[in-house]
Amino acid sequence: MFSKLLLAGFALCLGLSAAALPHGALSSASAAPAAQQGEPQRNATRRAEWRAAVQLGPVLLVTNKRGKQELRFFGWGSGTIVSRDGLILTNYHVVDVSVLISETRGIPNVKVLENKMVVLITRQTDQPPVATYIADVVDALPNLDLAVLRITSDLSGKEIDPATLNLPFIELGDSDKVEIEDVLRIYGYPGIGGSTITFTRGSVSGFDSEPGVKGRAWIKTDATVAGGNSGGTALNEAGQLVGVPTQAKVPSAKSATDCRRVQDTNGDGEIDYYDTCIPIGGFINALRPVNLAKDLIARASRGQATGQETPKSSAGNVQIVGRIVDADTGKPIPGAVFVILKAGLSWDDFDGDEADVLEAVRTDRRGRFETSPVLERGKTYSVGWGAKGYREVTHDNLKVTADMPDVLETTLKLQRK
Repeated sequence: MFSKLLLAGFALCLGLSAAALPHGALSSASAAPAAQQGEPQRNATRRAEWRAAVQLGPVLLVTNKRGKQELRFFGWGSGTIVSRDGLILTNYHVVDVSVLISETRGIPNVKVLENKMVVLITRQTDQPPVATYIADVVDALPNLDLAVLRITSDLSGKEIDPATLNLPFIELGDSDKVEIEDVLRIYGYPGIGGSTITFTRGSVSGFDSEPGVKGRAWIKTDATVAGGNSGGTALNEAGQLVGVPTQAKVPSAKSATDCRRVQDTNGDGEIDYYDTCIPIGGFINALRPVNLAKDLIARASRGQATGQETPKSSAGNVQIVGRIVDADTGKPIPGAVFVILKAGLSWDDFDGDEADVLEAVRTDRRGRFETSPVLERGKTYSVGWGAKGYREVTHDNLKVTADMPDVLETTLKLQRK
């Protein structure tokens, strides 16, 4: 019965309860957001905006012929500074360097540094951005393709006290208040736009849903947003961040971007449903609403990123964070799925009706997954997980108790058929 769910297409879906942050929660009196700096001149406001729209790229440790090590950088994605002390919002695939690590594995003098990104800042719009800082990846939601970084050092590796930074930043808007025909202004560093920052303008053309995501999963736009703009900056007319240009990778977002399964992304030797949907063509035309990232940003601001100790319990719902691995080898299984049925429904009762699925998520390249906090305390749920070539596992009677941690961390195993 679990396979019916896979065929229904819910294996790629993830939800997120995005509680809105209080207005100006990431701002302070000493550094006003770009949209609220008094605007003595229009150009001053615009300058603050494009300085907060940064380019991001991997950090490589290269050993030269003399044995001396030095850092090398290049930009390949975009991001937005969302706090004066150096928090940056971007796409997860922008900070995911696993493919680059694989590609450079045979080069002995090159090491790709994981969880680190170079931050390049535009000083003049007719010049390429300048490598200025190193930032660490502090939290991520791979299934929503969102990630948060924090600036931690200069290019020499010297640590920076965040309190000493006074960076221009973009205030978070409310993406639930965005409506059709609203104007959007988009900054980023698309590959087809040359080496400098690029600005485009358009309007909201609609919205798209996604099973398991409460409310809006996508904002569609008629603005020209090229692929290299991933992770970039989409502002409303007030200069607030309302969306993140994102390459859609889920079936429900086909209307948002053209993507096809054209690569064997899970390495099983076949190109089929279980592979990642790869964007085709030059443009994105879809934004992840910023409200989906607010919990992520708030966690990073408090220093409570995923993987750190989480408070035992609260009155809120429970989420599950974990990995799915091969039972024999312990290796992660990318593209595996984890599914939660609606409360009180058992797997024997499940007939494949998508309306009975509370949430379904897919593992990333490292076998990791993260659900949204949808499990209500005092209720009982059925869960299951599986992957192509493995025996599926289903469990009933997962009771969510009052003293259960807010985040359940687990490692799940699958046995090959």
